[in-house]
Amino acid sequence: MLIIDSYAYTNKLSTTNPALKAGLVLMSLLFSIGLNNLYINILIIFFMVLLTTKVAAIPLKNYLKILSIPLGFLIISIITIVFSISSLDEFIFSFKVLNKYVGVNQASLNQGMSLFARSMAAVTSSFFLSLTTPLNQIIKLLKKIRLPNILIELIVLIYRFIFIFLEEAREIRMAQEMKFGYISRKNSYTSIALLIKALFLRVFLRYEDMIISLDCKLYDGEFKIGD
Repeated sequence: MLIIDSYAYTNKLSTTNPALKAGLVLMSLLFSIGLNNLYINILIIFFMVLLTTKVAAIPLKNYLKILSIPLGFLIISIITIVFSISSLDEFIFSFKVLNKYVGVNQASLNQGMSLFARSMAAVTSSFFLSLTTPLNQIIKLLKKIRLPNILIELIVLIYRFIFIFLEEAREIRMAQEMKFGYISRKNSYTSIALLIKALFLRVFLRYEDMIISLDCKLYDGEFKIGD
């Protein structure tokens, strides 16, 4: 069982009405995307983290480990947005590479901060739902609102695949850390390259295992959940 599934069934909010939790997450996403306000997004992040770690009693250390995977990809994406290249030094922070300047201007910094806060608000909201609500409750909720079966199928399979990806990345990184794979900058670069290579291979194998498991259960395109 994935660690996320384990928390979903054992946390203190696991028996709380899933519609209430989904409504809260949907409202936070609407506020985050619709208003696009930096301070509101920061408030949503802190609120969701507190709900997940204090109210639902998910251990903070493990929560941060789970959150570190999407956070790493997000930081890399933000860096590419924040930094610009120009022949003129018009940046608030810059360094020279050959005859060009690489740096950060105020507009790109503001854009990067806004995008980071909005993305983290969405991520922490989604993690709150996934860490506190078992998958069968989510499927029941989707069926109650009469979502088409094909969409439920896509949502559930994507949901499972994302967290398989995160779990495999966590396990590979943990094994590398035990072997001092990140003890120096050179070792870190090598370990990250090996992690990416191994990750796609292991995720592909887990995907095949999932397909075999569904076939053994006579999966016909509909997830049947008892009332």
